[in-house]
Parts: sequence; C-alpha cells; structure tokens
Amino acid sequence: MNESKTELHGVQYLLSKWERNLGDTITIDGTPWLVGMIGDTKEVVISELNKIIKKQNSIINKKRYQENKKADMVFKNILNDIMKEINL
Repeated sequence: MNESKTELHGVQYLLSKWERNLGDTITIDGTPWLVGMIGDTKEVVISELNKIIKKQNSIINKKRYQENKKADMVFKNILNDIMKEINL
C-alpha cells in the first residue's frame, strides 16, 4: 500500500503460526508488509483481494475516462474553431 493506505501495490499471502491483527507490520524476506486482511483460507483471501482490485481498477478507469473525455472535448472545440475560420 502507499503511505496514505489508499492504493494496493502488492499482495503476499502468509500462513501464520501466530495470531495477527489488522494493521500489524510483518517482514517477509526483508520486505515490510502491512496486515490488511485476515481469512480462514488462502482462497477466501484471494477472493476478497480480487474484489478490492476490481473496485480499485474501476475507480482508475473512471478517472481515465473523465480525463479522456475532457481532452476530446478540448480537441473538438479547437477543431470546430479552425473549421469556422476556414469557412469564413
């Protein structure tokens, strides 16, 4: 996750011998990981992570769509202005 904990950057599944709490930081192979999900099985965790990733991708795609829509509108306005000048 990023520092503001709003974006998911990586996932690591760990079958822990000890009880973990959400927000705990653990180190796996020298990389610190934040415990963000706890499940009974790996399949449950993967299923829930897939839901989170779908939501995150949906938000990103909506932002990109809006940005593209604005850029297209600006381009169309410029093109319309040029066409008006040519027809005068």
